[in-house]
Amino acid sequence: MNEFNEQGLREGPWEKCWGNGNLWYKRNYVNGKRHGICEQYNLNGNLEYKVNYVNGNFHGLSEWYYSNGKLDIKEYHL
Repeated sequence: MNEFNEQGLREGPWEKCWGNGNLWYKRNYVNGKRHGICEQYNLNGNLEYKVNYVNGNFHGLSEWYYSNGKLDIKEYHL
């Protein structure tokens, strides 16, 4: 986890936590570009967004949440 490829670009799954230990984000990278499902959480641990990427671009379902964790926007990208 949190590794770089031979070119020095992010590769594979990455996670980072807030100072309080709660998860901040989970992302996956291929050659330094986001690829796959990426999630980000607020300081309190509630999901802020869940977005699918292909080669660094939005693709498929994206969900954005209010700070209380309730769904705000659901959209699809081609």
